[in-house]
Amino acid sequence: MREYSVKVLDTVFADIDDIADFIIRVSTAEHAAKYAQELGAEIMSLRYLADIIPESRYKTIKRYHPHAKQLRTRNKKLNIIFHIEGDTVIVDKILVAKMIID
Repeated sequence: MREYSVKVLDTVFADIDDIADFIIRVSTAEHAAKYAQELGAEIMSLRYLADIIPESRYKTIKRYHPHAKQLRTRNKKLNIIFHIEGDTVIVDKILVAKMIID
């Protein structure tokens, strides 16, 4: 099994901040911190999972990269959009699952 390094774009950190802000509004700061931590762990799991995930067939995903892939989070509410360049997984975006329509 191949192991990749993971690069997270600044826009993804902004996505995580937005998600945490939403959670704080509807729950607690502790819940938001725990969720962000779990999301970070799922992103890092791409070090091992990137190869086995097929390219996405959705146009919504492909607009981030022609060879984009997606990892659906454990709670099925978010998609981590990424692509592979050489020995690096580049995380491009985090999207709410309901936004992927085509």
